[in-house]
Amino acid sequence: MIWHVIYEGSDGQAQSRAARSRDLAIHMACELLQQSYEVRRVIGPGGSVIERAELDGHYDDGHFPGLRRAAALTCHSGALCGMKP
Repeated sequence: MIWHVIYEGSDGQAQSRAARSRDLAIHMACELLQQSYEVRRVIGPGGSVIERAELDGHYDDGHFPGLRRAAALTCHSGALCGMKP
């Protein structure tokens, strides 16, 4: 099942990144927020949606307290586990 993080790229165009789970998608969205990208929403399989308000609840100035497994989601290189660069 693929989740898509929809955000505004540096050129102002809507862009998407894929994640393999809901938690990875939320984590990716929080990392994009930390990098000052405008994250719009996360769209999951079957049309489920995580809106910006919920993402803001997971994000706290670069800390992700709302994530259950934040430490397990980050590999030693800093890339998300299970995702290809």
